[in-house]
Amino acid sequence: MRVFRLYDVPPYLRVSSSIKSKSSVCQPNTNIAFIKTHKTGSSTVMQIFQRFGFLRNLSFLLPKGSINQLYPFGIRDRMYLPAPIEGRPFDILTHHTVYDRAGITQLLSANVTFVTIVREPMERLKSAFNFYKLAWRYKIPGPDPLLRFLENPGKFEHHITRNRDYETKNNIALELGFPLKSLSSVKEKDIREFVEKISREFDLVMVLEYFDESLVLLRRLLCWDMRDILNFKYNSFQYGKLGNTSFSEKLIQNYRQHSAIDYALYEHFNRTLWSKINKAGSDFREELAHFRWLQTTMKTECSRKFDNFSAVYIGKTAWNAEFYIDSTFCTWMKIFHVCYLTLLQDRNLRHRDKSLRIQQYRQPSGSCGLYSKPYCILCTQIRKLCTHHEYVTHLYQEGLLVPDQSSSAKLTNPVPHHGGKPEPIS
Repeated sequence: MRVFRLYDVPPYLRVSSSIKSKSSVCQPNTNIAFIKTHKTGSSTVMQIFQRFGFLRNLSFLLPKGSINQLYPFGIRDRMYLPAPIEGRPFDILTHHTVYDRAGITQLLSANVTFVTIVREPMERLKSAFNFYKLAWRYKIPGPDPLLRFLENPGKFEHHITRNRDYETKNNIALELGFPLKSLSSVKEKDIREFVEKISREFDLVMVLEYFDESLVLLRRLLCWDMRDILNFKYNSFQYGKLGNTSFSEKLIQNYRQHSAIDYALYEHFNRTLWSKINKAGSDFREELAHFRWLQTTMKTECSRKFDNFSAVYIGKTAWNAEFYIDSTFCTWMKIFHVCYLTLLQDRNLRHRDKSLRIQQYRQPSGSCGLYSKPYCILCTQIRKLCTHHEYVTHLYQEGLLVPDQSSSAKLTNPVPHHGGKPEPIS
């Protein structure tokens, strides 16, 4: 018998029955291109799309190898896995690449929804400077290398064509398709036209500084259930002294001039985000409050120790169907994006392996057990990048194990258990 606890929605979040969610009259959008930009909170958004598509067996445009294989040279034939069903377009793109609308729509569809995310440029610079160890790469000695960099960014910046994520000059613009060759002679007219182009071609540009608001707009745009946008923050790091560094107006202006396109993008899409919010209707604030309550509830429950965990029932609202926060739900919430990528790649390979389609699944045996065909093809990578529990949960999801199999019954833990540990939450 299932044991669970009830979580009633707080009274101040209860919505009048006269307010009806659009999700009750629209169909969830499953055709999405997320242009993942570096150091903007994009790994968290990517994991949301990975989880949504994985649980619905949607097809992903996937790199053949590492997570960054489609970057910075874009999507090339030999760089991505073929579609699981020959001739059928992909559903979702969510891994690093450079925006190329024509190439992406050819592989997904002409009606694909385009989404990306931006971040305040100076905050993004601090993140990149810390994460990529740019003081070492630029050979800047001393206790305050970022301050020295900002005194004359052009002196240290080099045109990096292979590892463009190390670039600090208009990195977001480059990833959104601004021509690298035009970067050295940018005019105001070029900046204005590029910002207008991105504004015209993208359905939503999220803003990291207003992440919750951006996610609520994303949910509405895609007609998703609110549980689909719940998340843990990934790749979120503390910068130590660097995070608290303040800059003089002169240094800020130096960087604003150095990265003028990124500043124009950020300021434009910050304005358009709030314009969308102001037009979103009177219930937007209520929906945002409910989302934040649900986020806190999910994080609290999914962070409990295994011996203090039982399923929680979440009631139906205007924005979500009823559901349980149980051990399986928490496992999917906490799987790291590189594990999701590996499981998606493995699913793609298994679906295209004709020998596996006709092979009868049998109980694990031998020294390899579950880490062998027909259960996986990328078995070594899965063993390395996913926990055993995450992998077994995946096998149940795929139907490769069923509850009444004696082999899988042995894998059932009497203590509630859920998946991997996310990066520290800041």
